[in-house]
Amino acid sequence: MLRGAVVKSISQLPGWVLLCLLFPAQTLAGQWLGPEAGATAPAAPKNLEQLLAEDPLAPGDNIKALPLGRSARAAHVLVQVRDREPLHYHADSDITVLMLRGRGAIQIGAKSFPVTAGDAIHIPRGVVHAYINAGPEIGVALVVYSPPPGPKDRVLVEDKKK
Repeated sequence: MLRGAVVKSISQLPGWVLLCLLFPAQTLAGQWLGPEAGATAPAAPKNLEQLLAEDPLAPGDNIKALPLGRSARAAHVLVQVRDREPLHYHADSDITVLMLRGRGAIQIGAKSFPVTAGDAIHIPRGVVHAYINAGPEIGVALVVYSPPPGPKDRVLVEDKKK
């Protein structure tokens, strides 16, 4: 029945074909959407000001990362940058950055883009990048790593402009 036939309705498919189509989809959806081992427990909501007050960037420090949550699929980190990040790439993770405070530039490869609070940037793994703060206040961003970074995820790159 299926060879060379155009199926215009799912009801035209034999039952065994429907089972073959639906079973793997349910299995995959369960694996993706189901509970996962090793995830951090849900935390009570905290205001950005409260998070920064409880774990501030020390006067002599340039960068601070505050982990907010982690699962097998993603890690959420609040990152503070006083001056600039070193040029680097992530070997394991794609990242999405949401600027929460400050203004500056994000260098992605050879290009530089102005960024300010409210801007979102997606950077695939392997792409060289760095944030350069241009304002008087500390730059603050929510960074989502997917999948979570491994121990050798962040790879520093020599800055040829220096």
